[in-house]
Amino acid sequence: MIKNDQHLTNSPYPEHGGNAQAMAKKAGIDLESILGFSASINPLGPPPCVSQLLMETPRLLNEYPDPDHTNIKKLIASSENVPENWISVTNGSTELIYLLPFLVSPEHEILVVDPLFSEYEKSFSRFNIKVHSHTLSSEHGFQIQIPELFQQLESIDNLGAVIIGHPNSPTGNLQTHGLKDLAEYCVSREVSLFIDETFIDFLLPNTSIWNAYQENPHIVIIRSLTKFYSLPGLRIGYGILSPEKLETISLHQNTWSVNALAQFVGSEVLMDKDFKDQTRAWLDTEKKFMLEELNQFSEVKTFPSETNFILFKLHNSNPDLAYKLFNHLLLGGILIRNCGTFTGLDESYFRVSIRNRKDNQKFIHSFKDFFNKTNP
Repeated sequence: MIKNDQHLTNSPYPEHGGNAQAMAKKAGIDLESILGFSASINPLGPPPCVSQLLMETPRLLNEYPDPDHTNIKKLIASSENVPENWISVTNGSTELIYLLPFLVSPEHEILVVDPLFSEYEKSFSRFNIKVHSHTLSSEHGFQIQIPELFQQLESIDNLGAVIIGHPNSPTGNLQTHGLKDLAEYCVSREVSLFIDETFIDFLLPNTSIWNAYQENPHIVIIRSLTKFYSLPGLRIGYGILSPEKLETISLHQNTWSVNALAQFVGSEVLMDKDFKDQTRAWLDTEKKFMLEELNQFSEVKTFPSETNFILFKLHNSNPDLAYKLFNHLLLGGILIRNCGTFTGLDESYFRVSIRNRKDNQKFIHSFKDFFNKTNP
């Protein structure tokens, strides 16, 4: 299937999570009263050290950022066991996403394993590079079905790259059954495999594809410090890719695109082991609570998640019901993510992030109130 973005333009929902300002204005409520369940940001963050680090802001504002990102590269290398010359630091993972097209030729075609973050499609479409979609099925738990995927890949003569999430957003699952097979296929065909690991920090380190394919020149890993460390306003991310590919994208990355404060804070939070352990322990507890609560509703189906959000589907796929649920929660000060803008999903799918227990209970209470009123 050739991708197009028509499904994005006709949606009544925000294209991305986290747009609380627009939703507060739409609902006529104060921004401060909204609990954000639409953007999957760690509610325990930022780490405690950040408050102290921000005292350095006046000094950093008076200095140019290090264009080579020297210190943060060293700390990423140490934290993630990756060679320094394989690390590209970027203005959030989104900057890297928009540099990826420079790693393929204009005549190449790309395959995106959907559903996935829509910016990947947009980045290649800007260069008029044809983008194909391989849509994973909820019936198979959004896991790769290798025969079907390989059949589609074989039909693309000018394949330049495959893009996949691990863990995936918005589904939350790891590709446990087919990712290594896909990696081997891409290596054998000498095409790039771009793997979105922006949520990988919520899992144990051995879940990254890097552990199985260290220093493989065909594999590019996209990472973010935004979600795990709760730093979306600073815009800091990085990629793991071969020195040759890194040199290619560096020619197109704007000088000083990563500001000094982002580099400074990002360097420090990477070394906070206590925060990592605390977050993973919190997530185990609260994810279990949210799944148990949501699974009590006969009106919805939840999908297993390895990270800090849960995808669920309304059994009644009527768009009016989905919109009523969205607005009911919003008017109650709760913003969740409708997933109708993701290729392969429709408006009956929602993603809800996991917050602290008090907020999670408020969400469940409002959720229950909606279905009590809908099914008197």
